[in-house]
Amino acid sequence: MSTEIVEVDFLDPRAVALRARMSQEMSDLYGRPRHTAGAEDIDPDSVIACLLVLDDGEPVGTVSLRRLRDLVEIKRMFLLPSTRGTGLAPRLLAEIEARAAQVTDRVVLHTGERQRAAIALYERSGYAPIEVYPPYDEVPESLCFAKTLAAQQPA
Repeated sequence: MSTEIVEVDFLDPRAVALRARMSQEMSDLYGRPRHTAGAEDIDPDSVIACLLVLDDGEPVGTVSLRRLRDLVEIKRMFLLPSTRGTGLAPRLLAEIEARAAQVTDRVVLHTGERQRAAIALYERSGYAPIEVYPPYDEVPESLCFAKTLAAQQPA
């Protein structure tokens, strides 16, 4: 397996397709459309970075980083089920954290209480639970996390 993580435009069709797969998976997991708090309508102008995981050239994962008011938030991290458990998730998370560290010293994220593997990944990666922030405070199963990032060293 030859994998690479590349930065793409948020509207890159491959990333859009993976986010659609994630939305379907979340609807299946929660038994309904994920939520209507407006949190999933990401303004492309708010996106700082969008990463795509390619496995032998095929898109298998994505994650984005956006500004949400005064926060820098990791959004829509998703890997195809066939790639889970291969070590790609921590690698992808570290890559988006590196982008975040260029603009902030603290990053936040939102997930749902049924996403046990994601919660375990975030906890292993140094994320701590925080109070649920808007707009997720309108979503009953919401969990939010934050991590303080190490300062980027000049090259």
